Amino acid sequence: MKRTRYFCSAGLAAAAVLALAPPLAAQGVRGFTHCAPPLRPACIETSAAALAMAACDEEVQLFTRMVFRYRECLERETERAVRDANDAIEAWRCRLDETKCRNRL
Repeated sequence: MKRTRYFCSAGLAAAAVLALAPPLAAQGVRGFTHCAPPLRPACIETSAAALAMAACDEEVQLFTRMVFRYRECLERETERAVRDANDAIEAWRCRLDETKCRNRL
């Protein structure tokens, strides 16, 4: 049981930090934004006491919000990756044939 309590407490602490931070802030890795998947609350399978159930309910609600933020992050990252790929393809085509350059002088 101590292990379960630790994970629930750690989950709440991490959730509080994430709630205050911008939604899944970018981890600057050369054009890549890391979208961290939310962890399912351990208390879902282990909590039995009424007090623990109330705390777990809050964790589940937070988890649900984090899932939506994660999905939004993935959507933004997908759009960014497609733009980056399109820019790379355009740059390559331009290098192969200057008549295909978008911004020719």
